[in-house]
Amino acid sequence: MDHKKHIIAITAFIKNSEGNKFLILKRSKDEIAFPGKWSFPGGKLEKTETVMQTLRREVFEEAGLEIEDSKKYLKDFTFIRPDGHNVVGFNFLVIAKHEKVSLGPGFDDFKWVTVEEFKNFDHIEGMEEEVKEAFEK
Repeated sequence: MDHKKHIIAITAFIKNSEGNKFLILKRSKDEIAFPGKWSFPGGKLEKTETVMQTLRREVFEEAGLEIEDSKKYLKDFTFIRPDGHNVVGFNFLVIAKHEKVSLGPGFDDFKWVTVEEFKNFDHIEGMEEEVKEAFEK
């Protein structure tokens, strides 16, 4: 019997209030998936949670931010973690109520970046698609 988990991940593409920058977080080198890479805040959908509840919880836990009560679907993604667990993820565009980030455990740094600045960061492969979608909508 296969004992591998199938994880549902929800990630947040967070724009600032002006809508010209977005938040990326640098993952700790100790993280299982994508250590040391820049990413969007997010995490596992917990039992009985809605997508919006997961977005609110994860964004607060990882970045100390509150988000507005709306979301727009941007993209889905899949990958297999180094421990063999399959991840199916969904990324949503949300707006931060403020920009005062307070990093949670598992992250070493954060940046509010423009589309042009983002190209200079060692980020998780495929994130460019979310950036493109977020600024076309």
